[in-house]
Amino acid sequence: MGFFSSLFGGGTAEEKAAKAAAKAEAKAKRDAEEGLEREERAKELFERALGFDPANSSLDARSKAAIKLVLADQTAKGREAWLAISRDYPSELAFALEQVGVCYHLEKDYRSALESYESAIRVGANADHLADNMAEARKGIAALG
Repeated sequence: MGFFSSLFGGGTAEEKAAKAAAKAEAKAKRDAEEGLEREERAKELFERALGFDPANSSLDARSKAAIKLVLADQTAKGREAWLAISRDYPSELAFALEQVGVCYHLEKDYRSALESYESAIRVGANADHLADNMAEARKGIAALG
């Protein structure tokens, strides 16, 4: 393929198809590798959040890992992590329940989110702090019928 052909898309239909297939294959391989890396990272974060990483088992390290799980769209693991944190650090129950509510909220399970927010308030969370989340959850419930 000459200089102008490469600039202006020359080549036979077969050459173009082969080039497109090679690009698609390379992209699929990159995507698969990135997916495996994300899964491995999520597994590490989950283990840390559950307290299975002795070098990072403080409340702060576990909370940060749980937050990172949620930000990585691993909300089910995030919920489980927050509940494990609340079992190991009972003084964090209200905050953990807030975060469980956030996980449900992100999953559009508004009824469960609202229940979690209400539970958080019952154990000491600031109702004013959760008012906007609760209002959004109620809107979500109403929209779903």
